[in-house]
Order: sequence, then structure tokens, then C-alpha cells
Amino acid sequence: MKKLLALAILASMPFLLFSQQFYQYSWKYYTTGNTGIQGDYIEGIWIDHDGDPYIAGYTPGFEEGGFAKFIQNENRWVNYSNVDYPVIGDINDLGSSRISDIEEDANGVLWMATWRGILKFDPLIGASSLEFWGAENSIHPGGRTLDIAIAPDGSIWAAVFSVEWGNGGLIHFNPATNQWNYWGYGSTANNWPELIGFCENLSIQEKNSGGYIVWIDGAGWNTLINFDSDTELFTLQPFNNNPGEVIALPGIDCVDDANNLWAFRFSGSGNFYSLDYTTPDGTWVNPPQPPSNSENDIWAFKAYGNGNALIIDGNSNVWQYDGTSWQNRGVWREGGFSYAVDIDVNGNIWATGVGGTAKRDAATGQWQRYRISNSSQFDYWVEDISFDTEGNVWMTGNAGGGVGGFQKFDGTRWIGYNNSNYGIGYPFPFPTDNTEVIYYRPSNGEIVINPMFNSLHSWNGSNYTSLNYSNDRSEGVVEDSQNRLWSIGEYYDLNYLSNNTWTSVPFMGLGASIAKDPSRPGTIWAGSSYQVLRTDGTYNFSMVTEDFQELDPQSDGLTTVVPAADGFAWVGTNQGLAKVNANNGTYQFYSPSNSDIPGESITPLAVTPDGRLWFANFGSSTTSTYGLCWFDGTDFGIIPQQQTGGLPHAQIYDLEVKVIPNGYELWISCASRGIAVLEVIHDNVGISKPISAEPALYLQNYPNPFSGETSISFNLPEDGITHISIYDMNGKVVRDLAGSFYQSGTSAVIWKGDDNQGRPVNPGIYICRISSGDTSTSIRIAAQ
Repeated sequence: MKKLLALAILASMPFLLFSQQFYQYSWKYYTTGNTGIQGDYIEGIWIDHDGDPYIAGYTPGFEEGGFAKFIQNENRWVNYSNVDYPVIGDINDLGSSRISDIEEDANGVLWMATWRGILKFDPLIGASSLEFWGAENSIHPGGRTLDIAIAPDGSIWAAVFSVEWGNGGLIHFNPATNQWNYWGYGSTANNWPELIGFCENLSIQEKNSGGYIVWIDGAGWNTLINFDSDTELFTLQPFNNNPGEVIALPGIDCVDDANNLWAFRFSGSGNFYSLDYTTPDGTWVNPPQPPSNSENDIWAFKAYGNGNALIIDGNSNVWQYDGTSWQNRGVWREGGFSYAVDIDVNGNIWATGVGGTAKRDAATGQWQRYRISNSSQFDYWVEDISFDTEGNVWMTGNAGGGVGGFQKFDGTRWIGYNNSNYGIGYPFPFPTDNTEVIYYRPSNGEIVINPMFNSLHSWNGSNYTSLNYSNDRSEGVVEDSQNRLWSIGEYYDLNYLSNNTWTSVPFMGLGASIAKDPSRPGTIWAGSSYQVLRTDGTYNFSMVTEDFQELDPQSDGLTTVVPAADGFAWVGTNQGLAKVNANNGTYQFYSPSNSDIPGESITPLAVTPDGRLWFANFGSSTTSTYGLCWFDGTDFGIIPQQQTGGLPHAQIYDLEVKVIPNGYELWISCASRGIAVLEVIHDNVGISKPISAEPALYLQNYPNPFSGETSISFNLPEDGITHISIYDMNGKVVRDLAGSFYQSGTSAVIWKGDDNQGRPVNPGIYICRISSGDTSTSIRIAAQ
């Protein structure tokens, strides 16, 4: 009996030796929370100097998200998510990835208000610059940071709202000195009003005489506070129902480019409140009031220019004050709950909220909407995956009521086929939200789909065509070597399509899987809960549950079948794994009683070019360790399910194999966790390609060994998303240094000998690995 290789660290381990071969493993993930717009809930937005926005999105419930830069002229999103960078937030902590505001300091560094603290990001450095401060590593009270502003002296001010997981108040942080200050309920320092325990908004106005005033909107009405940087004292603004008294801020960005501060003042008549602004010299200006000037009807506000402003009301109408009058710029999307609004230098307006974001083109006046349905991987429960010959990935998906369909991923962009693509995608003209089956047909290049309860259709890039399949549901399709399309149905149903005619083949049981035979012409394997069948429509090899002496036909059943070469196939059961020989009708059975197979409930998934069978053991009662398992004919192994950095869920709907240089990728559809991709390299690894005049992916660092920091330079043969990580010799990720878009040529990152939490690493040997596109390489680095 061979020893089971069940290593918990396998999921992140870069170098392992199995069956006299070296294997290198790495993971990447595609979920709603780390692709495209990163969720249908968008709170924060900041427009870069190139006119492209940084948009902060998240997916509630899953607590995945972060922020992404949208490269508009390429329709491409560069993502920074807690799925890939845990420093942004733990998916187990409500609100950890939710970002409410983004501001830029004088050095081009972005500071973000998150629901759990403050996040810092330097766009010039990328992901390795991410730093987070919350209750665990600072005096931040841990509550929901709603607003952030940067003072002329470079210090950071943040308004924090009290929530169940943390207190609120006002935060001041000086990055130059690493000095923190906090004022909350019960505080009296600097004349803070001790009964105010949390804050909602703040804005900073420079004084003509030097210094600045921080305007702080405490939670609740009539709790407006000033902080004077010269006196370092707070003043609670009076409210005695006297006209002109300043009582509240209208939003998060209340100081315009001319240093005017917008605020609500008590008017004493009419609507009682007036939206005015004060100039830097203290003069109040009373402009025409917006159509609805109630503080309760302003959901988003932005001051800009010199006395200009934007407002989104409760019905998502966008209003623009041009210095003379308020202009209606339309409804950015139907419904309420708008969260932010901004404007770029060309006058294009961006609005965000529940349901994504939208841009109003200043030239045309038209709104363009962006959601997960037209920019992201939009489903956490992907049922089926297929590859075309150009390397595109096709997958089923359901983004919610009315917006389901399927999607295509070209390695950079997600293209949606659904009814909410807003012109950036393709239609899905079927009365259902789900697509259950998707398959790329090699003979004609078309995509075959089964919209739930709507039978089989083919998409040729322009139109859908019904395949006249007699049943409304299919459990899987495949094309044989004679270009016939086969479909396995729900129950007692197996058919093939030839010359536009479907022919039925006798088959028993609940349909489970179907696959092309790699050896016999025109032949497929079909599996149900009762029968496994090898057939070409005339020739038939069949085995049923009664043919397996290890199974009780009254209670046991089969799962899936995966063909191997030369007439063999792997058949899963609820009692173990069978290797069936269709040439002579024999089989070999592996169970926990006669082998080291990790469980008895076995679902075969695929055979890879190295000869390994990959399977799932989800639902087994003989083990408490579920995961992605493999068998190489000698040894069994398992990659256990783990929350981050490995297999995200052991219940696997589909696994497809994509061959790459020196190995392969396993594209795994994990229940409730989207798509996980395991890259398996099985040639010589850990040796960097030599530097040459030809474009090549390489790594080098200097000094090596190093003490303090080392510069890691790398060359990319082409533009692309590039990941650089440091591993220890146990295979654990120590530090993520890069994970963003880089242009071709030579670039560099700095490693300061720290881990992802900023702690110094122990002296020793570490592995630095880079991956970009379909290539990767590694070097060893010695830390002293």
C-alpha cells in the first residue's frame, strides 16, 4: 500500500517531488470580487490625472472586493482585491474590502477610507506598496471609516462611524512622523466635544493666512466641528436656530478647487436649510438652490472648480451647478442608493452606487453603465467551462435575476452574454437566467449552450441557432472525432447529432457526464448514476452498478466517468474509484479499505498530460479532509481545501485542463467561490532563464545575499499582468511584491526583507517567483 501524500501546504508550495518528477504549483482566482468592476456595490471613486478612474467595489456576503483602475481606451481593468492581496482585508470580516473614499496626496499616493481602517496605495509601485492600518496595528478605533481627507501638511484625517465591530470618532495620522491621534466619545483633548463619539464626513479648507481648517460633521444633526491647525483646537459650531449658522456638510468632497467650502446653513424660512459655500476669506455665497436642497435628499456630493458642484438625489438624478444654475444631467441608473459622484477634466461625470458605476460623456450627454455583468466574472457558481482554440475561456454564469447567461474571458477582458451588458457585450435572448452547459465545438468554431429549460443552441459569433434538440435540458455535450455532437440528458437520454438529425442511443440512469474517447474513432464515454457506457452509436461497452462487486445496487451508485487512453476509463462511485478496461470488461477498484485513496465518495474530473487522474472526494465520510485529489498510478495525493491561497472549495462542478509550456493549468469551478486555476509546472523549475538579447522573462536581484533590502529586476517580453511573490522553503507565500500591469521591458521592485504584515523575515533562503502571461520563472534569494 502506497503512502498518501496529503500535504496541507501543497496549495502554495512551489517545489515538490512526486514519482521522480519535480512539480511547481501556483494559484490564481477569478471571482466577481477580483475581476472587472469587482462587485455591484460601488462606494469610492477617484479619477486619475490621465482621466481613468479608480473605482472601489465589493460583493456583499462574500466580502470580496477592493479597488480597480479602469483603462478606458483598452476596456481593461487592473484589479487590487483582497482575493489576491489579503492585506486589503479578510473575507471573514464584514466590510473589510469595502472602500468608501479615495484621496491623493502630494506624492501621488492614494489613501482610502475602508470599513475597517485606512488603506494606502502607491500607483507607481503597485500591489507591494499596499499598507493597512486598523484596530489591530494602530489606534484606529476599528469602526467604519466613511471619509478621508489630506491636509496641506500631508497629514491624513479620517471620519470614523461607530459600528458593531468598532468604535467611531476622528483620526489624524502624520505619515512623516508616524504619529497618530484619535478623538472619540469621552475625549476632551484639544477641546474635543466629549459627547460626540463618531463622525460621518469631513473636508479641509486652507486658510489665506496659512494653516487649514478641518470641517468635521459629527454623526447626527447640529454636530459640526472645526479644527484650526494653528491653535490645534476644536470648536463645536453653535446651533441656536439663528440664520447663517453652519449645521452640516453635504457629502464627502465639500471643498472645491478654489478652496471654497460648501455646507448647509440654517436659513430660518422656506426649506430652513440653504446649501451655500464660503470663500477662503470667510465670505459666504448663497447660490441658487438645487431642485431638492434637503440634506436628506443628497446621496452624493462633489465640489469642484470655482463654485461648481455635483449632486445625486434620491432618485439618482445627477444635477450639475455650473456657477449660474443647476442643470439636470439625467438619471445615471434607475433606483436609489447612489454613493459617489466625480468629474474629470473633460467634463465627463462619473456616478456610483448600488448597481455599479456609469459615465456621462460630456460631448454626447449619454450615460455608459459598467457592472459585473459587462466587465467581470459574474458568477460564484459556474457550472461549466470550455476552451476554444484561441485560448479563450467560455463559462456559464448567473449574475442574478434577469442578468444571467454566459461569458467569455480572453485573458484580459470579460465579455458578457446577458441582458445587462449595456452595449459592452452580447445579448442572451432566452427566458432564463442560467446557462447550464457550454461547449466549444472544434469542427465549426461555434459555442453550444443550454439555457436552462430552453434546449441546445449554437452561437456563431453573430447569431443563435436552435439545434432542434428534443429535450429542454442537457447535462453535457461533446464532439467526437467524426464531428458528431453528443448530448447526455437528465434521465435515460443519450443522443448524437449528425447531418442535422438527432439519433438516440439506449442509455440508463440520471445523466452525469460525457467525454470524448481519446483513442477510438467516433467514440464517447457517457456516465450516469447507474451506467457507464462506451459507444460510437453502434459499438457499445457497458457496465452498471451490479457489475461492480464492491457496490450494493440498492444503495450505491456511480458519479462521473473520465476516459484514459487505449480503452481505459476512470469511474467514480460512492464507495471508491474504479479503473475500467473496456477491452476485456475487467476493472481495478480502489477504496479506503485496500488503498490510500483519500475518501470513498469519488468524482473523477480529468486526466492530465503527465498521466495523473484528478478527482474530488467531497462528501466522503471516511475522511475529514476534502480537496482536489490526484492519483499517478502509484501514489494518491490531495490538495486540501483552504480558505485563502489554495483550493477555495472542495465541491467542484467542473475541471478543465489547459496545456501550457512545461505543464498545464487546471481550471476549477468551485461551488460558491468562482474559478480557481492551479498552474502545474513539471519540468526543471527554480532555474531562471538566462539574460540574453532576445526578449525573455527573467529575474535577477542585487545584492544577493542582502541585508535590509534588495532590488529585484525583471524583463517582460510583452505587456501584461505580472505577479511577483516571495516563498519560504516550506512553500508558504511570505511577501507579494507585484500583481499589476507592467509594460514590456525591464522593471524593478524592492523587497525590504519583510512579510505581507510588514514584519522582518528570518535569515535564510527564499524563492522569488515571477509569472506573466503563460510563462513563469524563479530564483533563490538569501536574506541575512
